[in-house]
Amino acid sequence: MRHENLDIDGKKREIVEWAFDRFYEGGFHATAVDAAMAGSGISKRTIYKYFSSKEELIEAVLVLYGAFIVQELFDPVSRISDPRQQIVAFFDTGHGQDRRILTRGCLGLKAAQEYAGKHDRIVALGRHAASRAEARFTELCGKAGLAQPEALGKQLNVIFQGALLLSHATGDTTAFASAKTVAAALLERAAAGGTKASG
Repeated sequence: MRHENLDIDGKKREIVEWAFDRFYEGGFHATAVDAAMAGSGISKRTIYKYFSSKEELIEAVLVLYGAFIVQELFDPVSRISDPRQQIVAFFDTGHGQDRRILTRGCLGLKAAQEYAGKHDRIVALGRHAASRAEARFTELCGKAGLAQPEALGKQLNVIFQGALLLSHATGDTTAFASAKTVAAALLERAAAGGTKASG
């Protein structure tokens, strides 16, 4: 995977991008640093030149994941001018998103669960990464002039996370079709209830 706007480069970036998929596939605790770098040609010595610990590497992976969520899921629909239509289209899996991210669950929530009570910063970064979609939903609801955009953003994120969970459990993305219908109905009801401008 590749994200253009992550604020690191060179070998450090290469390490983070390689570890991203390995941690996603195998989990954080179950994947040792050696396993995370298997096949990369990057030595353990090189890893620890850039990261003081496995936990610091995981922190960088979670920062990458947060950016990846926005790029892979929202960028494909960003050309749609109407914010409400953009939100609905977000749930359409035919817009060129990386299908793997839709069937592998939320890496941020996985990190928060695995490190609960063990590493506060990883938990915080995991939760922040998981909230990136909510932040974008809230922003789009605000642009659409809908009342209570924060509440709507949270509700839309619950719908999104539920679709992610079901897609991860079943291995397919059909849950997103139902999520799209629910999201569209939620936005329609919010619009019928009035916008910020109209009260």
